[in-house]
Amino acid sequence: MRKKRRLLYGINALVFTLVVLGILISINYLAFKQGGRFDATEGKLHSVSDQTVKTLEKLDKEIEVLAFFKQVGNDRREFQNLISEYERRSSRIKAEFIDPDKDPGVAKKYDVNEYGTVVLVNGDQNIKLKLADLISGGIVDDAEQEVTNALIKLSKGIRKTVYFLAGHGERDIKDNTEPQGLGMLNSALNDEAYEVKELLLLRESNVPKENSILIVAAPKKPLIEKEIETIKKYLDDSGKAVFMIEPRSGSDLVSLLKQYGFDIGDNVIIDPSSKLVGGGDVAPIVTQYPPHDITDDFKFATLFPYSRTIDVVAKDGIQPMEIAKTGEYSWAETNFALFDQGIAQQDPDDEPGPLGLAAVSEIGEKTKIAVFGSVDFISNRFFDFSGNSDFFLNTINWIAGDESLISIRPKLAKEGKLTLTGNQLRVIFSLTVIVLPAIVLFSGIAVWWRRRNM
Repeated sequence: MRKKRRLLYGINALVFTLVVLGILISINYLAFKQGGRFDATEGKLHSVSDQTVKTLEKLDKEIEVLAFFKQVGNDRREFQNLISEYERRSSRIKAEFIDPDKDPGVAKKYDVNEYGTVVLVNGDQNIKLKLADLISGGIVDDAEQEVTNALIKLSKGIRKTVYFLAGHGERDIKDNTEPQGLGMLNSALNDEAYEVKELLLLRESNVPKENSILIVAAPKKPLIEKEIETIKKYLDDSGKAVFMIEPRSGSDLVSLLKQYGFDIGDNVIIDPSSKLVGGGDVAPIVTQYPPHDITDDFKFATLFPYSRTIDVVAKDGIQPMEIAKTGEYSWAETNFALFDQGIAQQDPDDEPGPLGLAAVSEIGEKTKIAVFGSVDFISNRFFDFSGNSDFFLNTINWIAGDESLISIRPKLAKEGKLTLTGNQLRVIFSLTVIVLPAIVLFSGIAVWWRRRNM
């Protein structure tokens, strides 16, 4: 009887093992067929980003990726894992690994003198990237971003220029250190393959028309009449522009933009709910994005410090649209006398939320305009906050007609921290060192005693 029972137990164990193995083999087979893998990191750090996927889908030229690494090393292995994702998603990516010591001729041709250098080649164009991380021994955290940006630059036939209006106290696009500077935005635009320049309309007679975008970043002093006329002529002649106008400023631009369907409020948006994320009353948190190409599948929060309302009014041939709205607990504060004293209270006359603070307008086939009620949201201080950078860069892509590049860009790894209290540490110690081992011990004794008396 005992032998029969043991045989039955053995058969059950064998069947169970075979079932589990069958499930695991099936899962692995399906994953292999789909070319997929499971990425459990917070920012999907081991999966290529939406931007990379869209860039690869748009490639119409073959790109050769020459990777100069030693035969063995963490940097080679990590880059191999990364570039294999590119090759898997596009047949136009051809990667070749080269040991500079064994093939010095190729290294000399591309002026490669360091291990961990990657050269992307498209015909007679090439871009050289240094991806080795000397500290970790692997590749740099933003390797995917570097590679994808290089692909964008190689695949764009014409490089477009972003002109920042200057001469009126606008934000400094060369400032990478001060919180209010726009240096990080400048770098990001370069990474998106845009050329960035300053434009002094007091000296120039017009805004360059071909492949250009004009950005007006919160001028502190009014523009002269000639400058306003020049900007209007540019807009009416299929121009593309982005305006960021802070509260209590830019009345000349407010009047100009009203002609294109933008009703810019003389107020400042107050949003008490922003305190929950450390934003403060004057930094509205935005999670509502009306349907638009810019906001398609956009699920990130954005923060718009010191912003005014942007409403839209349809005009003949002009149909402007809001693309970002505040929450229901916000309001448009118009009492600046109290506001200057640090007091903000919602009065019956104050417009309640949700409130628009970003809008776009498309006029005819080519003219595109975007207006924001804040400039701080893309300053160095807030550029990397959640979805701020993606939201603004997506707007630039839409303005420029590069809708295929509207996406979520590669994220960098963030250091994860786990903080435990003394009581939590004691509970974990008790469970892992005392309770669980005791359960295993007594369960074993019980099973042994029962079998001994069978």
